[in-house]
Amino acid sequence: METILITGSEGNIGKYLVRHFEKKYPDFRIIRVKLKEHENEPYKQGNLYCGDLSDDAFVKKIFEENKIDYVIHAAARLYGVAGFNKDVYGLFSNDIKCLLNVLDNSKSVKKFVYFSSSMVYESSEKVPFTEELTQEIPPPKSSYGLTKYFGEKAVTFFNQQYGVKYTIWRPFNVVSPLESHERESGHVYVDFYRRIFVEKAPSIEIYGSGQQVRCFTWVENVVGAMADFLTDERTDNQIFNIGSSQPKTMIELKEMLVQIGKEKNILPADYNPATATGSKSFIVDVQLRIPSTEKIQKVLGWKFTTDFKTCFEKFIDFKSRSQAIEDPR
Repeated sequence: METILITGSEGNIGKYLVRHFEKKYPDFRIIRVKLKEHENEPYKQGNLYCGDLSDDAFVKKIFEENKIDYVIHAAARLYGVAGFNKDVYGLFSNDIKCLLNVLDNSKSVKKFVYFSSSMVYESSEKVPFTEELTQEIPPPKSSYGLTKYFGEKAVTFFNQQYGVKYTIWRPFNVVSPLESHERESGHVYVDFYRRIFVEKAPSIEIYGSGQQVRCFTWVENVVGAMADFLTDERTDNQIFNIGSSQPKTMIELKEMLVQIGKEKNILPADYNPATATGSKSFIVDVQLRIPSTEKIQKVLGWKFTTDFKTCFEKFIDFKSRSQAIEDPR
């Protein structure tokens, strides 16, 4: 039985990834890692390790106690655009330490999979973004974008020196209903959900012009590809964009959420919140974030299967059913 270490396994995307492996590939043994939240929390519960990946001794112990065949590094601090414009050093320092500690212990694994971000393209004015574009444009300026850019470079340098195969995924605006809508500075779709479905706000504030464009991608489409192509040689030492091909503005997102809420009789028929734009803006808030998915379609035959409306119908169904963050497993 081969063993996969999944960092970030208890996160909004990681839980879906673990579930996909458990359901479709039960012959893999999954080692999970969660951030230790209180002093009395046990160091290990079965295949779940509790600690901090920025602690090199903790990471080393995981590898000493297990023969790891594959690493999927998905651990990262979670922020929306407002959040990662505030904690700039903390985000960069933490995520880089975690990645390097995991890499340093991965010299004998078969493949290292890195969960990057579309923010590596933040300095580009040309869309759609092709994977080769990062070789032509300046590095990102934001802490988050530079962290992911640095991470990709570290993974490729690691391959050059130690010969460990890698796959780098660049996801575009992954939608997971596990992200809490109870706090501010999350991703835009959870902020909108809180304002529309929980607070029933008369006006929805949108940072900037509201014309920023994103391609929202259902979480299970993304984790399915990460799991299904883990051992596929076509992904060896490759970088892939992964996302939908349906660009939508922030205003269109807000309007779609309201529409779905009415169609499902969750929102009153006469609820028509105003849109307030321009009240806040950030130095780094990429206006157009649209992937080219030509490579992933041509090489792997992959295409997103959940369209924009269905994506948020699933999201709202989950939220309205649970009204809390559940474990999808």
